[in-house]
Amino acid sequence: MQAAFGLSYEVTVALLTFVCLCAASLGTLQMYHRLPAHHRDDETLQTVRLVANIFGMLSSLVLGFMVSSANSGFADADKAVHAYATEIILLDHALRGLGPDAASIRAELVGYVTTIVGSREIERAARPAENRTAEATLRDIRARLLALPPGDPAWIIERDQATAHVDTLLRTRWGLIDRKEATIPLPLVVSLVLWLSMTMASLGYRAPKNGVVRTSFVAASLLLSGAILLILDMANPFDGPIQASSQPFVRALAELKL
Repeated sequence: MQAAFGLSYEVTVALLTFVCLCAASLGTLQMYHRLPAHHRDDETLQTVRLVANIFGMLSSLVLGFMVSSANSGFADADKAVHAYATEIILLDHALRGLGPDAASIRAELVGYVTTIVGSREIERAARPAENRTAEATLRDIRARLLALPPGDPAWIIERDQATAHVDTLLRTRWGLIDRKEATIPLPLVVSLVLWLSMTMASLGYRAPKNGVVRTSFVAASLLLSGAILLILDMANPFDGPIQASSQPFVRALAELKL
């Protein structure tokens, strides 16, 4: 997903989070001494600290939920990739059982998997909606299987099994495409950023106004923004630096070439 200025959705959210957290903490730090005297007494400070604990607790709960959700989605996508590669190997074994008549179909399957392995990202070859040749290749393999001249009953059973594997590959591919959508709702992300901003603003209230404190606030904002970036990236397992491994396809290709 692309956002403003060509940046990805995850990077855009992380940058906005960093700006919000820095503005909340440094802004409160800067404005504190301009507040009326009755807004700067000890009772107000105690209340602000109590409210900050509530925001911190809510933020921790949401962060834990986001990590769990992202990790679960990533694990499911990785399992789906392994299942996809396994189905390719089973299809190849079924094609071998059909004899020389299916040799050209096997060659087409090998070329398809070679394209996947040669791609920089799984989404560009194995399952992208924009790469229509992937689905076209699988449908062509299915059509060529059905067009083969029929043999004995055992041969027909083998062909039907191969056709079933192709159908499974088509279903699995669309299942992978559906996993491209982010699993973490945007309102939840917005709520988290708001609560973190309120927490940082509470910490900036009545904090010492010096370079060490400012640096600490910026560093904390950067770390929190980086954590959100990693969580959102993991929730989208076919984009960004954290992606489902393509090694199952590498092993499948090695098996096809045996």
